[in-house]
Amino acid sequence: MSNKHSPGLGRRPLLGLSAVLVAAARSARAQNWPDRPVRMVVGFPPGGPTDLVARLVATELEAAWGRPVVIENRAGANATLATDMVAKAAPDGYTLLCAANNHVMNPAIYTNLPYHAADSFAPVGMIATSPNVLWTGASQPFNTLADAVAAAKARPGELGFATTGNGGNGHFGGETLQRATGITLMHIPYRGTAPAMQDVLAGRVPLFMQTLVGAIGAYRGGQIKPLVVFGPDRAPDLPNVPTMAELGFEAPDSGVWYGLLAPAGTPAALIQRMGRDLEMVSKNTAFQEKLRTQASVTTFLGPADFAARIRTDLPRWAAVAQAAGMRLE
Repeated sequence: MSNKHSPGLGRRPLLGLSAVLVAAARSARAQNWPDRPVRMVVGFPPGGPTDLVARLVATELEAAWGRPVVIENRAGANATLATDMVAKAAPDGYTLLCAANNHVMNPAIYTNLPYHAADSFAPVGMIATSPNVLWTGASQPFNTLADAVAAAKARPGELGFATTGNGGNGHFGGETLQRATGITLMHIPYRGTAPAMQDVLAGRVPLFMQTLVGAIGAYRGGQIKPLVVFGPDRAPDLPNVPTMAELGFEAPDSGVWYGLLAPAGTPAALIQRMGRDLEMVSKNTAFQEKLRTQASVTTFLGPADFAARIRTDLPRWAAVAQAAGMRLE
């Protein structure tokens, strides 16, 4: 045998042994997990809907795991900064991302994300949902979706709809509304819920596309009226408000979901364990009631089903963004 081939041949068994040793070490660590605090990263500021859900989940998981679950808020760039940080974290189960469904919308509008929304993560489970709703101010003349559609058709491009920013649930919901009903609206993005709501309540903007969780306070206070729900079912908090499907329109569910993601490469056995623990949390009646106070509903998907949901959502929102020309740098 020629010597020039021997170095390559000699390296192959070592590489195989190295991979086996790494896998064995990860398995051993997974069996002892957790032996220290777990970090749950949130891509939004404290006090927002995602942060509130994360803290409710963290409290329950602390009891299940016997270790602290520490919330770390890393806001910025529509949660892409936090998402990238978790994607690059060690796949050892000690860093998790509490993600909302902007996770599957961001790839449709940002041109150069440093991670892949599906391939860079190991989904642990989806835990809750809250529908997107088309609202109008209490003083506005619209009482049904038909009223708003008729006004929009009478003044194409003049009727404005507020959202909490470019590329969010409201923006995507507004685009699907226009495609489904054949109307043209004027998108008015704001920097968050508070300034958008202020102009809606003052009557300066007639429509507001916002999740139920983000608008429930103003609704309970009688300041805004719901016109239609974007989702598969009527919302428990809005039992008399129809869905788009009930009104004969096809529009994808642009409501928010919340779930946990781990970095890709996290041991499968550990993902399954965390998924089972998250399912246990979802069945806790007290937890369900706490979510209801936040206008959210417990909606559990395990690791495999959550992964499938993510891969289904990605092309759906890419198609909407492409049709609407939605792009952010």
